[in-house]
Amino acid sequence: MRTKHLVTMVFAAGAVALAACGGGSDDAAPVVADPPVATTAQPAGPSPVVVTAKETPLGTALVGPDGLTLYAFTNDIDAQSTCYGTCAEAWPPVLVDPDWTVGPGLDSGVFSTAIREDGTEQLVAGKFPLYSFAGDAVPGDVNGQGSGDVWFAVGTDAKLIEEPAGDAAAPTTVPAPPAAPAAPVAPEPDLGFAETPLGAIVVDGEGRTLYAFTKDANGSPTCVDGCATAWPPIVLDGEPVVAGIDTQLVTTVERPDGGSQLKVGKWPVYHFAGDEQPGDVNGQGSGGVWFVIAPDGKLIKA
Repeated sequence: MRTKHLVTMVFAAGAVALAACGGGSDDAAPVVADPPVATTAQPAGPSPVVVTAKETPLGTALVGPDGLTLYAFTNDIDAQSTCYGTCAEAWPPVLVDPDWTVGPGLDSGVFSTAIREDGTEQLVAGKFPLYSFAGDAVPGDVNGQGSGDVWFAVGTDAKLIEEPAGDAAAPTTVPAPPAAPAAPVAPEPDLGFAETPLGAIVVDGEGRTLYAFTKDANGSPTCVDGCATAWPPIVLDGEPVVAGIDTQLVTTVERPDGGSQLKVGKWPVYHFAGDEQPGDVNGQGSGGVWFVIAPDGKLIKA
């Protein structure tokens, strides 16, 4: 213990003083204090690597420590994030500690950080704050590529990779339901509504939330290729089966890539790849262009 060591040193010092004054035997050896125990500083651990480069279906792109593709939001200006609330739930920002670092082969000078509204630090590549995507499940997924025409993967040069992801992954569509059984058994609906914290919203026959894309303002679908991977359109064969919604609001429209897409009011409708189960509304407000739909065909933007 340190206290015992200090007492030993004081005792030793007194003994030496007595010997110098002739107070001890000539044959007595001087008492020498134990040398202080040196403490060895522990080497600092390696700084956490928050971004690396990996091959993806889009080419070499930035990925997070979990290997998932990182994206930039073109609505972000001057390296400041504008993605908060439900947007940040669908597109989690890449938050870093003060000792962050980048992986081998990356130019650290390309990267910096920006302070978010809650005081956390978000990693920035070039002029783009970086995000992951809730719709990507495993390394190599690029389901967020081209979403809303505002979300894109980022290359090692901190520039957007704007090639469509459609070449790498075909757009995901919801298959048409099986043929309706013979009467009197009623067919399963393709469309209905459910009560949620956002109010009554339009859902599919399994209760999964449906969304509208504000860029489809003229009633024609504009979400294709990589956008349609992240936001699969509801494509049907035949007339839709509706429950609890005015049938006059429900129609279909031809997609530019083929097939008839379901519409509610003037809005073509889509799923969101980031919703895992009925009741999820993770796509609400994403990019400021994706919103759930009320049973009267109007968007809910709250």
